[in-house]
Amino acid sequence: MINALRPIEWGLLGLSAALGVLMLGILSSIGDAPQWLPEPAPSASASASAKVLAAPQASLDSLAGTWQAPLFSTDRSPDRAIGQAAVSSLSSLTLTGIVLDGDLRMALLKHADSTPLQIHQNQTLPNGWRLEHLTPRDARFVQDGRSQTLSLRALRLPPPSSTAPITLPHEPTP
Repeated sequence: MINALRPIEWGLLGLSAALGVLMLGILSSIGDAPQWLPEPAPSASASASAKVLAAPQASLDSLAGTWQAPLFSTDRSPDRAIGQAAVSSLSSLTLTGIVLDGDLRMALLKHADSTPLQIHQNQTLPNGWRLEHLTPRDARFVQDGRSQTLSLRALRLPPPSSTAPITLPHEPTP
């Protein structure tokens, strides 16, 4: 079978045997335990020189500037109040819907900055206008003897197109 091995074959056989022994050593977890250095003894001079630092105390008045001019706001102005937006007049409001169902009589409004408002009949807006009367298309508000009516927009379809219908190219018409 095997007559005689050449020197290169003996070298490769020895290398494969050495790698096999190395793999057995790795798989048997030889040398896996870490060798830690001993813990140094604490020195008395290091603990005596260490200072304990305390965080500075700040009053609420000294921090008022952080919410009056926020750091990460682009215009450095305070954040708007959350909730129903204050409305200065009815010119910035749009009537988006009316709910009339038995005792429920409510107007749905939208502010110019897209803030939605819901107001029931005889309730008052934050700017003082009171919802006095509702119809299926209108909402009448009063304030100090003045009256103003907001109406739902009547959406209309666009006029019919005057262009010719689509025709297929190179096809004769019947």
